[in-house]
Amino acid sequence: MNGKAVETPALMPVYNVLKETIPVGELAGKFGAQAIMTNSYMLLKDEELREEVLSKGVHKLIGFDGIIATDSGSYQLMVYGAVETTNTEIVDFQERIGSDIGSFLDIPTLPDTYKPRAKEQLKTTLSRAKEALDAKFTVNAAIQGGKYADLRAEAAREIGKDFPLAAIGGIVPLMESYRFADLVNVIAAVKENLPADRVVHAFGLGHPMVFPLAALLGCDLFDSAAYALYAQDGRYMTDYGTLRLDEIEYVSCTCPICSEHKMGLKRLYGEDLTGALARHNLYVSFAMVERVKQAICEGGLWELVLLQARAHPALMRAVDALMGHSQWISELDPITKKTQFYRTGPESELRSEVLNAKIRLQRVSTANTLELQPFGPVNEELLDIYPFNGVFSMSDDVKPKVRDMAKLRAIMEYQFGKGAGELLPDGLRVKKSRNTRRIRWLYEGSEMVASVRASDHMIIPHDRLALKLKEKFQSPKLRVMLKDDAEATKCVVDGKSAMCKFVEEVDPGLRCGDECIVVDKKDKFIRCGTLMLSPKEIREFKRGMAVRTR
Repeated sequence: MNGKAVETPALMPVYNVLKETIPVGELAGKFGAQAIMTNSYMLLKDEELREEVLSKGVHKLIGFDGIIATDSGSYQLMVYGAVETTNTEIVDFQERIGSDIGSFLDIPTLPDTYKPRAKEQLKTTLSRAKEALDAKFTVNAAIQGGKYADLRAEAAREIGKDFPLAAIGGIVPLMESYRFADLVNVIAAVKENLPADRVVHAFGLGHPMVFPLAALLGCDLFDSAAYALYAQDGRYMTDYGTLRLDEIEYVSCTCPICSEHKMGLKRLYGEDLTGALARHNLYVSFAMVERVKQAICEGGLWELVLLQARAHPALMRAVDALMGHSQWISELDPITKKTQFYRTGPESELRSEVLNAKIRLQRVSTANTLELQPFGPVNEELLDIYPFNGVFSMSDDVKPKVRDMAKLRAIMEYQFGKGAGELLPDGLRVKKSRNTRRIRWLYEGSEMVASVRASDHMIIPHDRLALKLKEKFQSPKLRVMLKDDAEATKCVVDGKSAMCKFVEEVDPGLRCGDECIVVDKKDKFIRCGTLMLSPKEIREFKRGMAVRTR
């Protein structure tokens, strides 16, 4: 964006040009903020600042060379009921001051607004969105609709047609009143109806306790004025809720502010206290963003969400709502992950990994099963693979002895489909790791036909086995079909990855992380590889890797 990049999920601290709590240099330096948010309406209505920002531009005025997003005054519209500007004027103003991300003047609909009124407000918001189609900044396109899933879905479909960045608006009251179950349903209604390649901004979602939940639902950007507003009210953020400063008897936080002051925080007054609390709140917020990123890298975001939910009853109600959207999430969720699956409680039965696993267990023809919650009956031959390995390792059961060929054939069926195990001949030579004694390589004669991934024990077919799979299963099963593009096809033939924009069709039964077969439109085998995105994402992304080939 304008030559600048931000890694998501990302937190944008809100910087108040009229009432600075933390200097912008500190936001960029100590806190590492790659993007900040400020209010263009305040700049417009302050005569002195208006002239200065029009002369210098918003980046020089604030002294920040990263991404600056500007709000349009919709928050003031929600709080005060009116603003002294028009949609056209505020869009033009944001263009003139050089906003990287700007907003049109949407009508923020409160969650419990009478539905006919919410419909009227949404109609106005969508009309104003069309007026911003040609804006010279990336439009932070607001999606409104209150708590009504059908209105949110309608807004998402309309905004998703034209804008690459969608902002879920009107959710601050849900956050402030701890209505996290309603928050989940609102975000899910939007995400399920947006194209998968749209960036999603959770407008005003600034409390760290909900970042993991929002990230799991697919939110990319958060903004926080809460760090400063809560500080002004003497409130101390934690990753499990908010405390009044006078409620604190012991300080367990190790951020720089708490490490320096400890209980001395209570002896601060005025701006010193507000500044210290704001810094603490922001440290806690950025720390949670980093925890979310780490969990995403490890494949442990579900575990983080479910453990975090136990910090507050309202978050557990949100988990109940989240499980109502597991089917949708299961279509996007990787089939295997770096970290092991752990059952955290009864809610684990509806996790996306469990739904995917139960479907695939129906493919496996062996009769030897044991009860393994939350999956139900699981074939004994599959206990080494994800997601069963982590759960079984925590049980007291003795691991059954299974012949190597029985194990490999069952895994083949689980991964690729019923009957896939028949493709492994009786004379297959199995080679194991010297250190772990786990199966690592499969040979037919002197030719390696597959390897077994050490991390999850999944089978990685080489060309000979992949060709057998292609012959066994009819198109489109297991396939990623390329478009008629000679240059793109040649790149894949030469060993380069298959990119999303060159994919014509993909088996909807595949999941991210699955082994797949790349073919041309005549179903001619090109290469095999690993699916790097979900089928929905591959169909809707215009860039990015679809298959990492071998």
